Amino acid sequence: MTEVEQAVPGGGSGPLGKLRKLRSAGMTRSLWNIGDQVVASANNFLIQFVITHAFTKDVFGAFAIAFSVFSISTGFFRALSTAPVSMRFADADDREFSRAASSSVALTVAGSALVGVVLVLLGLFAPFTESLSHVFVALGFVLPGLMLQDAWRQVFFARLRPAGAFFMDVSWVALQLLGLGGLVLFTDEADIAAYTAVWGGAAYLASLLGLLLMKLRPRLSMVRAWLREQADVTRYLVPEYVIIQTGGQLAPVLAAAVTTIDAAGSLRGANLVTVPATIVSTGLMSFAVPELVRRRARMTPRTWQLAAVAVSGIVVSVGVVWGAVLLLLPTSVGELILDDTWAGARTVLLATIVGQAGSGVTVGCAAVLYATEGAKVTMRLHLVFAVFLIALSTVGAFTYGAQGTAWGIAAAFWIVAPWWLVSVRRHVRSLPPEPAPEPAPGPADPA
Repeated sequence: MTEVEQAVPGGGSGPLGKLRKLRSAGMTRSLWNIGDQVVASANNFLIQFVITHAFTKDVFGAFAIAFSVFSISTGFFRALSTAPVSMRFADADDREFSRAASSSVALTVAGSALVGVVLVLLGLFAPFTESLSHVFVALGFVLPGLMLQDAWRQVFFARLRPAGAFFMDVSWVALQLLGLGGLVLFTDEADIAAYTAVWGGAAYLASLLGLLLMKLRPRLSMVRAWLREQADVTRYLVPEYVIIQTGGQLAPVLAAAVTTIDAAGSLRGANLVTVPATIVSTGLMSFAVPELVRRRARMTPRTWQLAAVAVSGIVVSVGVVWGAVLLLLPTSVGELILDDTWAGARTVLLATIVGQAGSGVTVGCAAVLYATEGAKVTMRLHLVFAVFLIALSTVGAFTYGAQGTAWGIAAAFWIVAPWWLVSVRRHVRSLPPEPAPEPAPGPADPA
């Protein structure tokens, strides 16, 4: 009888038993994770869609810059504060997990408040356009709410409670819709600062639901201790994030500089239509790390490797299937989705799908390395990848324009993919054995 069957009464026979085994293996939690990623992505798309149709291209460009600041801040504070919660405390008892969650969320709030002050000062005194100045001031006030909401999401994932993150994100969407509807109905002139404030203000209110569901409060007094305690892992996670951002943002910029601005638009369009596969990838990563941490004591080098292959296999399969659907889309459907951008996106779509499959190979490997505190290994691998990415995409841009850039990116993913597999194998074989659980105390000595 398998370990799952032993853990589930009646788990070995019939449809009900199979369903119970799936549930015990975390199937329900994985679906909640992916569902939350769908809601979060839809929420970010919603605000951009509304602003695109409510303002001119210049004003939307100002908001796009602010949205980039939000995206970079999100990744940075995850690496600095909340990622260690999933990596180190997913299997902790309630008291220890509460301490970790309160400390990490407090660090996110304090750090994002400082960034917010800088944004407000830049908006007030820097020589920006009027639209960008107004957006920066508004973002400065709401950024702590946006970061707090995301911090609670990561805490829910780490505690294997993705349903809580899902309902919090749904509440964010609902509040944002109410606020945007109010702006449309009760204001005569569109104000980009007001739209930004509604977006972030809804996140503030939604984060209160996270506070209520987790029954924890951020403790600023524990921030310094948390930074010292987690420095041995964040010193790799933060530079790794900077490396990933630099490589990812530089490739389309180089393509635009070498060829035309349309090349960057084509690459962006292809990335947009492959977002569903990216959602699955992100959802499985947020699901896999705490799940693997909870099972650390029962894992062997072989099962670690199997876990990496299984997660990566799911991501690659979904990406390939979705890519095949996109390649078969009629031109009319593609133009309905991306309008004039579809023609350029279609030329780089195959290369983007191939590259996404190569990226999928690394997802399971990264999940295993994060779950076994292998952040030093992942940072080195991402550094190597960034070098290949910049070099090959630049050569491709000079040679074949946007298509060359896309194929250069794909080549970088596939060149590094085998190294991820080899690195996981070496890393898990070097892990010290997990201590055996202490035996239960026996009966008291009659004497």
